[in-house]
Amino acid sequence: MSAWKWVMGVMAIILTSLTVQAGDDFYIVKVKGLDKQTDMKTMSAKEYKALEEEIKLEQKYLPVAVAEAAKEWRADEFNKGIPFAGNKLVPRSIMMATKYSSSEKAEEALSKIEELQSKKGDRESKKKTTKSKDKLSKEAKQENDLMAAVAAVQPKLDALIAKGGAGEAKAEAKGGAAGVEAPGGAKVNAAVEKAIK
Repeated sequence: MSAWKWVMGVMAIILTSLTVQAGDDFYIVKVKGLDKQTDMKTMSAKEYKALEEEIKLEQKYLPVAVAEAAKEWRADEFNKGIPFAGNKLVPRSIMMATKYSSSEKAEEALSKIEELQSKKGDRESKKKTTKSKDKLSKEAKQENDLMAAVAAVQPKLDALIAKGGAGEAKAEAKGGAAGVEAPGGAKVNAAVEKAIK
């Protein structure tokens, strides 16, 4: 009789653990970065919540980080005559979040999405080959300027976020920089424009 109880106990534990795992939500999340590039990944509900909080902090501190980076940019002799592309940066944002009941389903769906995006990218690259060299070089310069701005702003943004509560209190004291609306909202854009000038 005790062996039977032991087997039933083990089965109950297995069923309980399967039920708990099945109850966890998983997401496919599409995130737009500072450089307007998008990245897709799967994550658990806990990771998704943490990402939301991180993005809220980034949105709050972005104008301050851009202002600091622009000041350093202008002070550097190497950058004389080169405009700082900080006004082209947008706060990171979650563009899409699709919920799935298991990580396997989320991974499978992400694989299908990535396959479709790959095919679309192949078609777009064929179209790009027909563009003029001047247009391609102008686009490459804009992309390089944007990447330089991201490289200048990202460490400042990371440092502000790392300060956490102390940095948050300072940003709120400044007023306009802390009052961030939606990603790319008017308050962010106005603060970034002001910081760059």
